[in-house]
Amino acid sequence: MHSKKPLTILNVGNTHVHLFDLMEDGALASRAILTTAEFAASPVKWLEKSRQFAASSVVPAVTRMLSSLGVFVVSPEMTFPFFVRKLDLSTVGADRLANAARLTEGKLPAVCIDFGTAVTFEIVTDAGEFAGGAIMPGRMLLRHALHDYTAQLPLLALADSIPELPGSSTCDAMRIGTDLAAVGAVREILASLEKQFPTGSLRKVACGGDRRFFLQYLELEDGGDDFTPQGVRRIWECNC
Repeated sequence: MHSKKPLTILNVGNTHVHLFDLMEDGALASRAILTTAEFAASPVKWLEKSRQFAASSVVPAVTRMLSSLGVFVVSPEMTFPFFVRKLDLSTVGADRLANAARLTEGKLPAVCIDFGTAVTFEIVTDAGEFAGGAIMPGRMLLRHALHDYTAQLPLLALADSIPELPGSSTCDAMRIGTDLAAVGAVREILASLEKQFPTGSLRKVACGGDRRFFLQYLELEDGGDDFTPQGVRRIWECNC
């Protein structure tokens, strides 16, 4: 049974925690965005007794902490609005489960591409099966690979666009090598995936904090900031 208390949904990522309040019309209103470290240092500050909470977390320490505080935290043992056959849900992160759940509320077949620290792909078939997906490094991880495993290449901040080829400086060359590679990898994965479905039938949805960069270069539906939290809401509805 649902509590009569209003619901707040937490989307806990590797770098940030985004809190949303569920409104009476089903929309989610952003309440706060803070670093994961800041939230982990004082979670009780954000968990008012007058509300109930549901969460998706990819940080094990935060997941354990939220569970100990009585928060509904998405886990593979729950009931979902999709079914699985070959996929081992015990290996799938809560954010990916939430993304797949959210996909079931729209046209199928569909794939969600979540652009965060990692870039994840979740595929739900036209029969409502969560069939799995793919995982690749995000743009910042690619930058770290160049910086951490070379002696002289700097660690670059994320940029809003890709420089023109050829790169006129080392930094431009690195941005081209990481960002164009990321766009190309996503495009290739999607092209391979689309071959498994009737032409033009696959809905492709972007979410995650870095999606706006990729939306400039790829033809994707913008799922908005609340895509994953809406998936948490859907799973919460299936289990409460």
